[in-house]
Amino acid sequence: MNQIQPSDDTDDPMETADASASISTDEVFALLSNERRRHVLQHLSANGGEAHLRELATEIAAEEHGIAPVEVSYAQRKRLYTSLYQSHLPRMERSRVITYDRNTGAVTLAPAADTFDAYLEIVGDDEFTWSEFYLGLGALFGAVTIAYATGTSPFGAVPAAAVMAAFTMLLVIAALIHLRYTRQRRL
Repeated sequence: MNQIQPSDDTDDPMETADASASISTDEVFALLSNERRRHVLQHLSANGGEAHLRELATEIAAEEHGIAPVEVSYAQRKRLYTSLYQSHLPRMERSRVITYDRNTGAVTLAPAADTFDAYLEIVGDDEFTWSEFYLGLGALFGAVTIAYATGTSPFGAVPAAAVMAAFTMLLVIAALIHLRYTRQRRL
């Protein structure tokens, strides 16, 4: 378990804040093991890091039932509201992932939520993962390398430095696109 514990003898508030924002890997997986908690994190991320409990209950109920938020019944919303209020939000607050004001119903992402970025890459049904993309890129590089090594036209006439420069440029462009894409979909 790799978690930083704040020391009691520190006088630097920033050092204490950084340390308290750390969540163990086990805790990250425990929190993400529940679909409703994942929905809370996704909704907060998509809405500026803030929402109200009633809004969360409506949105998550709509998602679970495959309907529009305006079609969510009182009973569906109430079941989600109760589940979030009694179980999920307090659990997430104890782990310092969110702050939750029970009086106003305000739910806000905490700095520790950044820990979840690496685990929540969302891939749609019609999309491919970045690992598949890089596997394809590696296959392309391998095919071009074989074509170059065997002198297959037009690769036999291209200088080795040009092939390596093209590979390098393609890899840098792919990495920049990946970086931009990941930052846009960040939790």
